[in-house]
Amino acid sequence: MEWRTRWHITIRWDRADNSPAGVTVVERVVDSPGQLRRLLAWARADPHVVAFPYRQVRELVGDEPQRCRAGHAYAGGSATRPVRDWLPCSCGGHLVLRCRLCPDVRVDPILCAEVQ
Repeated sequence: MEWRTRWHITIRWDRADNSPAGVTVVERVVDSPGQLRRLLAWARADPHVVAFPYRQVRELVGDEPQRCRAGHAYAGGSATRPVRDWLPCSCGGHLVLRCRLCPDVRVDPILCAEVQ
């Protein structure tokens, strides 16, 4: 698992007739700073765009582990499902999975020396 950064942008036009989509509000999500810069430049250049607020969102993506490091499966009922917890951190945080059958504890994304 890892963190992914995306930007959510809401573009507002003065009238639906002036919007390429035919509506006054369009919401977009972009995955890179370059895409964000291009979309903001496009919005600034349109005289009918009245606002284009955006916000940065971090998402935890990737598949969760299916087994603990000792090989116990996480699937099944409450007897085998891991205990889930969250570890706050300056990087955004970490998912903590504790095996119910052994002392194994997994932290995703892994902790690095910079955030410990």
